[in-house]
Amino acid sequence: MTGMALSDTVVITATSEGKSGSARLAVVIDLTGEWNFTEQLSGRHQQRALTCSDTGSYLFTQSGADIGGTTAQIGTCVGSLTGRDNTQWPTPLADGRLSSTRVSFRNDPGCLYEGDVTGPPAARLSGTVSCASFQDTTSGTWEAVLGGAPVASITVRWDVQTVVGGVVQLIAVPRDAAGHVLSRAVAWSTDDPSVATVSEGGLVAARTPGSARIAATSEGQSGSAAVTADLISFSSISAGLHYSCAVTPAGAAYCWGWGGDGQLGTGFRTPVRAPRASLQTPLAVAGGRTFATVTAGWGRSCGVTTTGEAYCWGDDSYGQLGDGSRTSSLVPVPVTGGQQFASVTLGAYHACGVTTTNAAYCWGVNSQSQLGDGSRTFSPSPVLVAGDLLFQSVRAGSSHTCGVTIAEVAYCWGYNLDGQVGDGTSAYAVATPVAVAGDHSFVAVAAGWAHSCAMTPEGAAYCWGVSDRLGDGSGQDHPIPVPVAGGLSFATAGGALSAGQESSCALTPAGAAYCWGHNDIGGLGDGSTTGRSKPVQVTGGLSFATISVGSFHTCGVTTGAVAFCWGDNTSGQLGATTAQSCSYSGLAVPCALTPIQVTGTVQPGATARVPGRDTRVPERDPSVLLQRLGPDFPNPTVIDRAPRR
Repeated sequence: MTGMALSDTVVITATSEGKSGSARLAVVIDLTGEWNFTEQLSGRHQQRALTCSDTGSYLFTQSGADIGGTTAQIGTCVGSLTGRDNTQWPTPLADGRLSSTRVSFRNDPGCLYEGDVTGPPAARLSGTVSCASFQDTTSGTWEAVLGGAPVASITVRWDVQTVVGGVVQLIAVPRDAAGHVLSRAVAWSTDDPSVATVSEGGLVAARTPGSARIAATSEGQSGSAAVTADLISFSSISAGLHYSCAVTPAGAAYCWGWGGDGQLGTGFRTPVRAPRASLQTPLAVAGGRTFATVTAGWGRSCGVTTTGEAYCWGDDSYGQLGDGSRTSSLVPVPVTGGQQFASVTLGAYHACGVTTTNAAYCWGVNSQSQLGDGSRTFSPSPVLVAGDLLFQSVRAGSSHTCGVTIAEVAYCWGYNLDGQVGDGTSAYAVATPVAVAGDHSFVAVAAGWAHSCAMTPEGAAYCWGVSDRLGDGSGQDHPIPVPVAGGLSFATAGGALSAGQESSCALTPAGAAYCWGHNDIGGLGDGSTTGRSKPVQVTGGLSFATISVGSFHTCGVTTGAVAFCWGDNTSGQLGATTAQSCSYSGLAVPCALTPIQVTGTVQPGATARVPGRDTRVPERDPSVLLQRLGPDFPNPTVIDRAPRR
């Protein structure tokens, strides 16, 4: 090897006829070039065991003792909670340094590599690696050999169906004949620029309805993917944790925002370092099914078809998909049991549904009895909620569940330390449905993180649980229903009442939206970041048919079938890139303080690229939730693809 970096010196001595001489020579190492690597890691992901095996390439650049360049990899992990893809297209290396025969550098997801340079005759790097992120802590060993094999194949990920005006990030993965991922430049092209154009970085812009094929070429090899663009409107919408989903009048389901757990249902996961412009674009849920409703949750989604079949997709670490396994899925899988459902609702780690015969079933985590079957045993398949009650609707909160019977009585069960069950107590967990106190008649119910709300037949709203989300203006916790302040009369139709992680919203009969609760990132839609203990009207003069409150953002569909969202936009969950920013946990995060239309397009003056890897707002410390889940929280044993960084 030759080059610029001084790594060490050696003394060379020559002897002849009793005479000798010596010289001190500089040994120079140059790492410039492509290196094929393998690595083995183990550690923890969200407090669960995780092991990973990766292969890929480093493309080093060097100036003196400073190392730079890029890395690309593909890998699989065992024991993860989320099952996100470990593949990365070229991402930058940082803090690279060659000192003597020791090398160190970091990759963009936050792993530190340290090791030795050995050779000749065979150039080799080897050492240790340690990674730490918001969710993962792993460490292990790595080694690399000088590569440079030609490109043998290229895979372009993925075939996508999106909306006109949206943008989608495609990834080209070059490999050599042995299957190593290579850090090679590719040239992008489109066979129909009138339908879709593509940038030099693989960012596709959908221009008009139709289909186009996008190709990537390197060293005479090429691969391609199909992009289909449609004009769409929406009839219903659901806001989840950093993403959203909606259904068109024809029953097609679309999702957008963060999809690292497969919750978008597109058949692929959100790429690492994906441009925000691609995150905000609605993408079609795979399978071509006709959905009546789709619900967005925490890392997973569920939908009910027009013929009553329930499907779920995304993270299945604790049986939340209801298919009888704990295997995460990038596409919809049927909920087992053969029931015909009218609706499905999602909590943090459980799900519930109401059948067409008004029976309630739940599945997933049950450590706080949120399944309502009288036990605390988790179930990856639907179990019947106890009590022989006939429900017209059920809504899952974080770790509790509420429902309204056909007799207009509200029942709740599950976690109750904050009084969200509404029976007047603060028992840790309520094992089976109990009637909400107060002898009210209710026709609709909503369950949030630590509170619940319900609507009377006359349109009066009541809430109970944690103080700052109840809308009564008192600032006090209430374990029994209290009337929402303001004397407003709300609509009683389905979709007119919603409770999220930190706020609630309801619609009047005329379609005006009112919200109350926390407002750090503009989730109330009143143009401010001021929390409200009483209802405040969403600005804009829009008339909504449905509304949905997520973790930090809110969405609604107008009576004209147009979708709007507002609040947190760190993952593109609002469906359009925004120029505003809000302060949250000491960070400036993208947001919208008033409703913006879901278009998939970039607004003037907005940033188009996500800074760094993790596009999400820092959440509450996940250990708090895991502590609440308790020691009987089941340990996943499935093999799945997952992140490790």
